[in-house]
Amino acid sequence: MSGTKAPVLPAVAAAACLFVLAGCAQLSQAPDSDYRQALEKALTAGRCDGDAVRDMWSAYGRWYAIGSSIAGHPKTDEAVALLCQGDQFRILNCTEVARASYRTLIHRFPEDGYAAMREAASASLRTLPPPIPAPGGPTQIRPVGEI
Repeated sequence: MSGTKAPVLPAVAAAACLFVLAGCAQLSQAPDSDYRQALEKALTAGRCDGDAVRDMWSAYGRWYAIGSSIAGHPKTDEAVALLCQGDQFRILNCTEVARASYRTLIHRFPEDGYAAMREAASASLRTLPPPIPAPGGPTQIRPVGEI
């Protein structure tokens, strides 16, 4: 009789674990997972605007908001994500998305612990071409030293 119980217990335990895992899989993903998927989709689309880019920014906004609402939560991952996001869009020649990423990092992370990332973002901003003026808007004048 003990020979028949031994194989049954591991099978029952495995079935119970699978049942629990199936329930967990139906729960909403973590905000950083949503962001990472949205970023991947935006990069795969290879476009500088559109739904994929808007979805990426929305997912980042949710992730940042949730992290900011947790007392003592280090937001280092969120800051690093912006820096990497800017770099990836700069490579794709999506300068406005890159510029927005770097500027968001600089403005949202003023604490001392993020100084190196802010410096990296500032340095990357300086490598971007000047913003394209909006149609009908004022033309940006470059400083004399850059002409």
